[in-house]
Amino acid sequence: MIVKSGSLAVLVLLLLWGFKAQDRIQPEEIDWDTHFLAKPDELSPYAALTVTNWHYSYSATVRNNHLHIDFKFYGAVVPEKSWVKSDRIRNRKVSRQLLNHEQGHVYINFILLKDGETQIRNQKYTPSNYKRLIQTTANRIGKYYSDMQSRYDSETNHGQNLSAQDRWDEFFRVELDRVGG
Repeated sequence: MIVKSGSLAVLVLLLLWGFKAQDRIQPEEIDWDTHFLAKPDELSPYAALTVTNWHYSYSATVRNNHLHIDFKFYGAVVPEKSWVKSDRIRNRKVSRQLLNHEQGHVYINFILLKDGETQIRNQKYTPSNYKRLIQTTANRIGKYYSDMQSRYDSETNHGQNLSAQDRWDEFFRVELDRVGG
């Protein structure tokens, strides 16, 4: 097969563009069978629990007083710690409402992931302040979103207050649009 160099360049660009478009990170869309594998806490008054995590790591090198930092960020649902009390789900409507509420916790974690990455990556670091500044920023961001998780459950009464849930669902649409989710 003979390929002209111009054609090869176009083909390579099209392939790269195709892969790049799929690189966009999206929040997980949860379902009962895949994301809720833990044994339910029978003492809990709640019908479900979604556990998420957010991690960051970095490696830094300093040469001639020039700092270079490589970051990695990761967030996900932890199925082995998330649970649902199936006997509390009476019908499809209740199932959809509860799963939608639990999805909100995933959205908050995803927004945390994206905002955390942006804020941590875009700070001005020096060789003497980067460790402390990264840790301080991560703690501040983590607390903000942890408080948001609590506020979300409180305001929606764990998904029971449907008008509050609708307001949060709109908030999620706007925020996910903002962060590219």
